[in-house]
Amino acid sequence: MCGRYTVFDEESIIEMRRIIREVESNFTPDDSAVQGTFTPDGQASFDLSPIQKGEIRPTDTVPVLFPGLEGYGYTPLPMRWGFPRPGDKQGVIFNARSETAHTLPMFRRCLAERRIVVPSTGFYEWDHTSPARTRYLFRPQGDNMLYMAGIFNLFCDGFTEYPAFVILTRPADGVVGRYHDRMPVVIAKDSLSDWLHNDRATRRLLHAPANLRAISC
Repeated sequence: MCGRYTVFDEESIIEMRRIIREVESNFTPDDSAVQGTFTPDGQASFDLSPIQKGEIRPTDTVPVLFPGLEGYGYTPLPMRWGFPRPGDKQGVIFNARSETAHTLPMFRRCLAERRIVVPSTGFYEWDHTSPARTRYLFRPQGDNMLYMAGIFNLFCDGFTEYPAFVILTRPADGVVGRYHDRMPVVIAKDSLSDWLHNDRATRRLLHAPANLRAISC
């Protein structure tokens, strides 16, 4: 996955508009920050930039779907895309390989206990074999919403604690594989609750077919 996806909120994409509206109503911008309450292991205050729409890049703050507190459903929350690199290195880590995430200290506990869903309206890849380098937007067949598997953790920026996430990736299928060897792990809408709450379903969902279409841009 190249590191670009979309959050479009046209009137026709009703679900994304609902998610954005819920985040913005619950987390009101105050100066340059969004303040709220976050509960991965209890309550913690945090500050985040206002959510980004349109083309999303690493370090943007975007809506994610956080597990509901009653053991079912989900709550839309703002979260930053990308784990900071260890040792104060520049840049962020924005993807995690699903095949090895359970073995790496940075991701292992997150995969077991801190799963989220990243709602989007598609992700981008480029055709590097063409002189024009055509860009393609990938979406599910028959739908404008695409849900990606993510994991999160909490980090400190000075005296401020904030949540950040990475997107899990897998080897590309036949559709995406023409343009890139990796793709996000796609979660079907009727499997969102299983991904968020059912530990036994994790391995199965990491390998579920995506059934995508490519749209030239």
